[in-house]
Amino acid sequence: MDFSRSINRRQIMQLGAAAAVAAPIAPALGQRLPLWAEARRAGILFGSAAAWEVIKDPEYGALQAQHSRLLATELALKFDYLRPREETFDFGQPDALLEFARAHGMYFRGAAMFWNDWPAPWLKGKSAREIERIFDEHIDVVGGRYAGAMQSWDAVNEPFWPDAGRPGGFRPGPWYDAMGEAYIERAFRRLARVDPLAKLVLNEAFTEQDDRLGRQVRAAMLPLIDRLLDKGVKLDAIGLQAHIRPGLAFDMEPFLRFLEEIARRKLDIYLTEFDIEDLTFPKEITKRDEQVAEWTMRFLEPVLKNRAVKVLIPWHLSDRYTWYREPAVARERGFRFPARALPFDDRLNEKPMAMAIRRALQAAPAR
Repeated sequence: MDFSRSINRRQIMQLGAAAAVAAPIAPALGQRLPLWAEARRAGILFGSAAAWEVIKDPEYGALQAQHSRLLATELALKFDYLRPREETFDFGQPDALLEFARAHGMYFRGAAMFWNDWPAPWLKGKSAREIERIFDEHIDVVGGRYAGAMQSWDAVNEPFWPDAGRPGGFRPGPWYDAMGEAYIERAFRRLARVDPLAKLVLNEAFTEQDDRLGRQVRAAMLPLIDRLLDKGVKLDAIGLQAHIRPGLAFDMEPFLRFLEEIARRKLDIYLTEFDIEDLTFPKEITKRDEQVAEWTMRFLEPVLKNRAVKVLIPWHLSDRYTWYREPAVARERGFRFPARALPFDDRLNEKPMAMAIRRALQAAPAR
């Protein structure tokens, strides 16, 4: 099969060099630093998820270029989007996003190589052996295409869903059903061979929640991390999505202890999908924005004190593109008004949440 051209390696390496040596920005009197520059003073890499909007919406693209130094793919590299048919790899969007990142001195991050949720329909009915072949081919083609371009890859996303009742609390789906837990190690080992330069990340949701689900996922994560490390798997960082939901049980202390356990294993921590769900806040915008900012500080200030936290990625920058406004999500969650979960509003103006992010970054110790 012809899976299209490879990315130009020389151009890719120029991206990393440009981002690494970019001169510090000194704001004019009365002006604020871009969020990426505020983060860099603490040794933290700040970026944002993005999709076609950064290209098709020039104003939003300019906002991303101003405040981000890392572009994380929102959907473009997820299996079902990338491979609508078995014989097809649709690289149009990820290639365009990489070009945008390169043009604006940003690192590039892939989310995610494998996730058991939302499987491509054409996988249904495949034998375990066929699934293994597709799995390996996918890493070779996709990982190989962007080898050298990626600051990091989520090799595996959300491995756990305890409510499914599988042994160990794993999330069922085509990869787990064919290979069991072994698909995780297999993904990391093969991707490390294909792209030895990328940081490889195990990404998970729910861990900041102190409800039954959050506690179960935290309890399952650490043993999985230890098994991978004991086997010598290249595991560079743990991604914690940090979709903060104030309407659920929340207790910082168990989460902070969880971060300490990860740091003790000499792994970096990435906050990969940060936002604040404002479902339970007042409808009045000023009060709602204040509470979003308060929760931003409540979460980020203590979390960023852990020096293992090296990356902070809101899930988009502007409310214009928050996933909570997607009709299916808004219906499922029961939103009564358009969500305002991100640091910039619909008109791309800075909100109190952005200032809260700044304050938390300013209070963070240097890495």
